[in-house]
This record gives sequence, C-alpha cells and structure tokens, in this order.
Amino acid sequence: MRISKSISLLGTSLAIVAGPSAVWAQDAGNAPAGGIAEIVVTAQRRSESLQDVPIAISALDSKRIEEAGFKDVVDLTSTVPNLNISALWGTSNPKIFMRGIGNNNFNQTAESKVAVYLDQVYLSAPSGQLFQMFDLDRIEVLRGPQGTLYGKNATGGAISVYSKLPGDTFEGYARAGYGNYDAYELEGAVTVPLGGNLSARVAGTWNKRDGYVTDTGTGAKVNDADQWAGRAVLRWQPAGADIRLNIHGGGSNSTHNNSVHRGIFDPDALALGNVVKLPASRIIAGQGIDILGYRDPNPDPYVNTYERDTFAKIDLFGVSLVADFDLGNDYTLTSVSGYEKSKRHVLQEGNGAPSTIFTIDWGPSKFESWSQELRLASPGDSGFSWILGAFAFHEKGTVHNFYNMSSVAFALGFDAFDQYYTQKTDTFAGFAQAQVKLTDKLNLTLGGRINHEKRKLDHRTFATTAAGASVFPGPLFDLNLENSWTEWSGRAALDFAVSDDIMLFASVNRGFTSGGFNTGAFNDPVGAARTFNPEHVLSYEAGIKTTLFDRRLLFNATAFMYDYKDLQVFTFTAGGLQFIENASNARIQGIEFELQAKPVDNLELGASLGLLSSKYRNFRRDAGGVVEDLSGNRLIGAPNTQFNIVGKYTFPTSIGAFWVRADYTYTGNRFYDERQLTELSSEGATTNLNASLGFTSADERFEASLWAKNLTDEVSIIDVVEVGLFGYQNVWYNMPRTYGLMLGYKF
Repeated sequence: MRISKSISLLGTSLAIVAGPSAVWAQDAGNAPAGGIAEIVVTAQRRSESLQDVPIAISALDSKRIEEAGFKDVVDLTSTVPNLNISALWGTSNPKIFMRGIGNNNFNQTAESKVAVYLDQVYLSAPSGQLFQMFDLDRIEVLRGPQGTLYGKNATGGAISVYSKLPGDTFEGYARAGYGNYDAYELEGAVTVPLGGNLSARVAGTWNKRDGYVTDTGTGAKVNDADQWAGRAVLRWQPAGADIRLNIHGGGSNSTHNNSVHRGIFDPDALALGNVVKLPASRIIAGQGIDILGYRDPNPDPYVNTYERDTFAKIDLFGVSLVADFDLGNDYTLTSVSGYEKSKRHVLQEGNGAPSTIFTIDWGPSKFESWSQELRLASPGDSGFSWILGAFAFHEKGTVHNFYNMSSVAFALGFDAFDQYYTQKTDTFAGFAQAQVKLTDKLNLTLGGRINHEKRKLDHRTFATTAAGASVFPGPLFDLNLENSWTEWSGRAALDFAVSDDIMLFASVNRGFTSGGFNTGAFNDPVGAARTFNPEHVLSYEAGIKTTLFDRRLLFNATAFMYDYKDLQVFTFTAGGLQFIENASNARIQGIEFELQAKPVDNLELGASLGLLSSKYRNFRRDAGGVVEDLSGNRLIGAPNTQFNIVGKYTFPTSIGAFWVRADYTYTGNRFYDERQLTELSSEGATTNLNASLGFTSADERFEASLWAKNLTDEVSIIDVVEVGLFGYQNVWYNMPRTYGLMLGYKF
C-alpha cells in the first residue's frame, strides 16, 4: 500500500537525518546571515520557535503572505499540505478540508471541522470565515486534532490568523492594483504612536471586479466581486501589561457564485415516461437532461443561462479585547474577549438553468457570538511548565429561507417552502496542559479539556405558494428541540532533541466535533426532528523537525493515523432532502513532507507533499428502501496526493532588487459525494500555477509587481451537488486566469 511504504520512507528519513546529517546541523538561534528567518508562533498558547513545537504546523510570516498575494483563507491551499479549501458559495460559506476531514454541509448552521480563529477569537459562523487577508503578522495552520487548547470543532485542525499590531514608530504603507475583469484593488495601513504607552494602527482593503461567467439570458457577467474590510487596533502597554482593542468589519455585495447545470436523465427514456439515470461518461459529456427536459446548450463552463439575477450580501462586524498581564516571576494571565456578528443574504439560482426547479433565498440571517477565555501560564523555561484555562461561548443564529420550487410542484405537492429557525448555543470548557522535562533532551506533554455544550432550536416551515402565501392555516411543522453534550479532549506527546537542530516527536490526541440539529431539513418533518451526536477522533502522530546548514534548509515530516467513530455525514438525497447523521466510522492514514531551502543568498525554495488514504468503515444506509454499503469508499474532499512547490529568485542591483516568483499546486482526484461516483468528483487531478515579477527599490519603500493566478488557464471542477429527483447536477468551476499590476509605497 502506498501510505505504508511512505511511512516506512519516513522512518528511513528519520534515521538518515538524525544520524550522519546531524554533523551538518548548526545552532538554530537567530538566523545566520543569509539563512531562513525564524518564525515565532503561539500554537501552544505561548511564544515558541516554529521548529520547537511538537505539532504538525505550517506558518507564514507577513513577508511570505505578501509575496504570495494571499487575499483570503482559500489561498492557503497553495502552501499547506493536505489542506483543501473551496469557495463555491462565494464569500458566504467556505468548505475547509484538512487531512480529509471537513464539512460539506452548505446550510447556515454548518460548523467547520477545521476551527478558524482571528486574533485568538473563534469564528463559528461560516459566513465570517472567508474574511479578507490584509495587513497580517502571520498565519498558523495546525494540522490534526487540536481539542485541548482550541476546543470543539478542531478535529481536522485549526487556522489562526494574526493581525499586525501597532508599534512605537509612525509607519505604514499603501498599495493599489488593477487587473483583468476590470479589477481594482486598494490596501493600506498606518501606525500612529499616541504617547503614554499608547499606539494605534488602522488598516483597510477594497477590491472590485467584473464577473467571469456570461449569462446568455441577460448578457450580464456574473460571479463578480465587490468586497471591503477594515480594522482599527488600539494598543496600550503600561508596565506589566499588553492590552489590545481590535475593532473590525467588512462586507461583500456581489452576484452569487453561480454554478453550471448538468442533466443526468436519459432523454430517450424520459420521452417515454421513464426516469433513467445516464452512465457517468454520458453525464460528463453533457448528454443528459433534467426532469423538465432541459439540457445546457453551452459547452463552455463559463457561459450559462440562468433563470434570474442573483446576489450575495455579507456584512461582518467584530470587537475583541486581548490582554496579557505579567503577574511576576514570569507568570502570565491572558484574557481574550470577543464579539462577532455576521449578516448574510444570498439569492441562489439553485439549478443553473432558465427554469425554477430550485431557487433559494438564503436569508436574511444573522449570527452573533460572544466568547471569553482566561488562561494562566507558568514560566515556559522551567522543568515543569503549565497552562490552565477556562472558556465560555454563546451564539444565537436567526435564519429565514425561502425555497421556490414551483416548476416541480407536481413532484412535491407544493410550490414553495418558507423556513424560519433560531438556534442558540452555550458552551463552557475548562482545560489544562503541562510539559515536564524528563531529561535535558526529552519532554512529556499532557493535556486535557472538558467541554459542555447546550443547544436549543426553534424550527418551523410553512408550505406556500410561489408568492409566499401559506397553503395551510399553520406551519407544515413546528419543532422546539433541545440537547446537550459533555465531551472531553486530550493530548499526550513526547518530543526528543536529537541535537539543537533536530527534534523527534510523537503524540496521541483525542478530539470531537459537536452534535446538533438538522436545520437543512426544510420540507421534511421527520428529518428536522432528528438530532446528530458528536463525532470522535483518536489520532496517532509521529514526526521530525530539522534545521540544517546554518538555517539554509528546514525539513519537516509527519506520519499520522486517525480512527473516527460516529462520523457525521451530510447527505443530500435524490429527493432533495438534507440531513446529517452519525453514519460511519472511518480510518485515515497519511504522511506529509515540508521543505524550505535557501541554497544561495538570492534563491528561496519551498515544497510540500501530502499523501492520504481515507476510508469509510461500517457505513451502511437505507436509500429509498435499498441498503447501500459505502464501506471502503474514500472520504469526501480527500485527495490521495497533494503537492506544492514555490520558488523565488532575486536579482539585486544598485537601484533595487528585481525578483521572479512562482508557485505550483497539484491536487489529486477528489470525490464530492460519499458514493464515490465519477460524475460527482473533480474528474481527475487538478493543477494551478501562479507567477509574479516584481521590483523593490533600494530603500525598500517603493514596490511594483506584475502577477498572474492560474497562469495556464486550467479549467477545474471544485464541487458538484446532485439533485437526483429532478435530474440535474450543480457544477462549480474554478476561476479562469487572472492577472494584473500592483504598486506599493511604504513610509
């Protein structure tokens, strides 16, 4: 088996690097002249060098973020192994998968299995997770369950984004850019010292472009973008304290990220009154029709005919207060307070065709959350160090959706469904983690977290006409549900310093994802009443981190195995019903390699490789009276192989530095449905090449660059959803080639 061979290869790599190569290792302190700069992270809630943390973690500092042209969380896919993020719903609902673990639920209450944090504050609402990246200090991506210090919904991992903080000098920057699709971009930030240990930093960004999909019905360009974001940070640093008030917000107003229609029924059989699904090859070739007899006549995936105009409006606002207090003798008390609000209103043309099989008005919806965390940390350089903490979280979400299905009322009995629900979540947790120095080279880490969560749901749906008039005097169903769960997470790890620059580590972690309610069951009283329970994962991990040749080479490798129980599986049935159930167990095995190199002063290289094997276990379900055995199928969104490579070469001159940079990503075939069907997949591996050319003046104040994303103009399928009862699929494609010019000035 390929993964088993790869794990054997990792063992060989450990022996080689820890053995003869150790004589080449140098003192890792600060980066020697010409070496790779050290990145300090807070993955374990205290400041440590990236290479000293016994966790599989990828980190990018502000320089790498800027060079790569990252704009949102999706861009991390080009850098981090075994990470796949797609934005098929535009900015309103990103799908994040790490090491094969993620959530393909597209409803407003869907919670990612990869936790997302902004300046230490947990972002629970999906509509708040695809925030714009600007003026950042660093990004940390922790792979694997992180339940002890990060809590619930971190079974896949955690993504932590940190904003730049104001310093004690006046400085800032401004950038402006223009690209194809009439794209405009502005970004800037400024730090202002205010005296008395007080300083402020204000940053903002705005971008706007035309759409890249042509609607033949109106001639309009859809899938456009119009986004903005802003942030103001006030920092006070009196003696023994560091207090940061962060006020931030943003918004998006664009057309919804429209899909392409693909029929699945045999036209000859349907003409005779028989419903027969075509084989995969004919569906992919565009030979199928839907239940109304429609076939998309446009072979170009970026040309389609839609029934109506769509929109996607997102408004975000948040406030956080983070304070670190020095209690003396290097003991630190940290308080993290957060408030986040997201508003979402999306009109989706649900079947990508001129008919109204499935038009959904998602919203308006509003999610508000309040969170508070307290942490007490001992000195980190003692033989026994620890962190104690407590966490509280409250969220309220109110949603109103309208499903217009008037063209297929003959199959459902009603033209439309009007859905309302309010969900409240309260979470309380206590956690602790300690590290013991068993010897000068060997450390033991033990941690645990207890989490109690209570959820309430008020959920009702009305059967209506297409105009919204109720068919019955009362609702189709009216449910009041309540449930609670108490779960624990834990971590046990050993790390061993072979030398100052080589570390081996191994860990066992337990994590969980919260239970919940089936808010996607808008027309199904039975499904809406079903509750799903938490899923659990037990993770085994071993790896090596090396820093070699005067920090000219960083090489890390990790092997892991997950055992999942009560895996939550989101199912979208042929009849359009939606529900989550604890349907399966699962086994995931994988290996990851990461490399950074600076062989000569002007050349920077990076690469990562992720190999993955994932399988459902004991997965049997009733599909319309027929029992499906899906055991052995690959997990959704889990490619067997993912490879990234990046390179940058700088040409120094008397007037400044010219540079060229490129990054390439290869991602193996992904399935978008648990049935592992070819027509519900990426239809093979996908690739992406980005490139840029730039100039930075000798005083490093002026910069200019030409950039291109998807340089080779590859066409890739990023997701597929099948509505079998009505005979069609929604197919989402990647964005075509984009390119532009960026100018910047630092002061």
